[in-house]
Amino acid sequence: MAGEIEGVKQSVIAFSEIIQDDGINIRLGLIEYRDRLNREEPILHSFTDGAYTTEIPQFKEKVGYLRASGGGPEPESTFDAILLAMKSIEDMNNTNAIVIITDAPPRMPDKECKSVDHLIVEIQEMKLDQLYIMYPLGHKKCQVYEEVLDTILGQSFDLRGDKSSFHDALMNLSRTISTNTRIS
Repeated sequence: MAGEIEGVKQSVIAFSEIIQDDGINIRLGLIEYRDRLNREEPILHSFTDGAYTTEIPQFKEKVGYLRASGGGPEPESTFDAILLAMKSIEDMNNTNAIVIITDAPPRMPDKECKSVDHLIVEIQEMKLDQLYIMYPLGHKKCQVYEEVLDTILGQSFDLRGDKSSFHDALMNLSRTISTNTRIS
């Protein structure tokens, strides 16, 4: 995912600025994940104000340190990362949206999340508001993400393409979050 990570680094500020410019009170968090069953535990980054921050420069700095490493063969611990993100949300009374960027299908079962149904139940119990997943839409094994997205407000975005198409997809995603947050 080296190219995608570089795209995130270049696009994250524009992403957060679009949401802020739309008047959405935003707190950003960052989780690095790979494959937990390959001894690659997720990293929940922390900021001066907790797991989620309003400080865009701090978020930008953390993203700037991201490097593609490890990962091994597919799949990855995507569903476990979603569970970690939900469990680290500090205020479920606000509108909460999770954005996942992945180039691989989810590992099932994983250390924590055992199936698509398990993740769906957790999302419903924790009352997550929105979920967006950027993945290679043509990857057949990744179609499982659509099963999850069918149960929650959210959308999939195509990860594949050059850096400008990744940037455009991320900008469309930020506009979608702004629109859906205003509606909910």
